[in-house]
Amino acid sequence: MASILIVSSAWADDVKKDAYLDAVVAPAAVKAMEGHVDPALRKAVAEAMAAEIPPQSLPREVAVFGGGASRSSDIMTAAFKEAKVPDCLHSEGLKRQPTFFLTGILALPFIPIAKLRGKCI
Repeated sequence: MASILIVSSAWADDVKKDAYLDAVVAPAAVKAMEGHVDPALRKAVAEAMAAEIPPQSLPREVAVFGGGASRSSDIMTAAFKEAKVPDCLHSEGLKRQPTFFLTGILALPFIPIAKLRGKCI
């Protein structure tokens, strides 16, 4: 346990500080620098900071993924169900194959036609 403390304290001493990034400026030095700054430069910086446009957030109407907007998920679910190719021998087998006015048992000849055309599986 003691060896861990010795190694960690030795490693902490080994970390070097950056003279530029870790510099602490005394308040007296700041006051002295203020006298050397050009007033036109100070005015230009103040105007530039005032002219900056704050970042805008997204409007509330925009649907966010997973944001609880059930309408967009319902639309996607319906689109996926509609895009699914139906089985030829089930109730929706002829939904993409026109049978004209024939229904029921009279529509049976259209099942192989729908299969050949790729309208059902």
